[in-house]
Amino acid sequence: MSQKKEDYSEENIANAEEIRRKIHEGTDDETKEILTRAKTLAQNILSDARHQAEKTKEDALSELEKKINLIKERIFSALNLEKKRIIMGEKSNFIEEVFSELANQAVSFRNQKDYPQFLEKTIVEATDVVDTANLEVFYSPLDEKLLNDSFIKKVKDSCRNKMNQEVTLKFTKSNFNDIGFMVQSLDGRLIYDARFTSRLNLMRDNIYMDLLRKL
Repeated sequence: MSQKKEDYSEENIANAEEIRRKIHEGTDDETKEILTRAKTLAQNILSDARHQAEKTKEDALSELEKKINLIKERIFSALNLEKKRIIMGEKSNFIEEVFSELANQAVSFRNQKDYPQFLEKTIVEATDVVDTANLEVFYSPLDEKLLNDSFIKKVKDSCRNKMNQEVTLKFTKSNFNDIGFMVQSLDGRLIYDARFTSRLNLMRDNIYMDLLRKL
């Protein structure tokens, strides 16, 4: 009986050891599985974090690039506008220089030998515009020396031939210095401003645009 008890006790101990071993093995396997899952989960989390970080970085870089392009477009637009403004300014300055040179040439024209012929032509032209045989001619004091009897007779003959009738011309000194005349009917109802500056001003816009296109 005693032997049986001892054998039974040893068997129980052996069974207990086997159970403990299996428990340990099971625990180790489960622990390994848990660790594997945890490692995989950690890797997934890190991968997602890296992916999100890359996406955030790409989004930030994309947004930054958009802002940079917008700034560049604004800068280029401003530069183009400034360039156009400078070019237009230079063109305008050049055209103003042209008009200034025209004015200078007009002043010097007074001393040219063709100037009396120009004055004569201006008065004859005025007879067509005013359409009357009785004219009052306003002249510059600077031209007074040219308006001698010979000149006046020549102008009257030219006007008579133009209108096929006698013409009355009254010459009146005015206070302008421009070349040319102001001619009006004796009753003052019709007037023809044939001064150079007045004519140039009438044509100024057309001349300006024509020069601008050519430039």
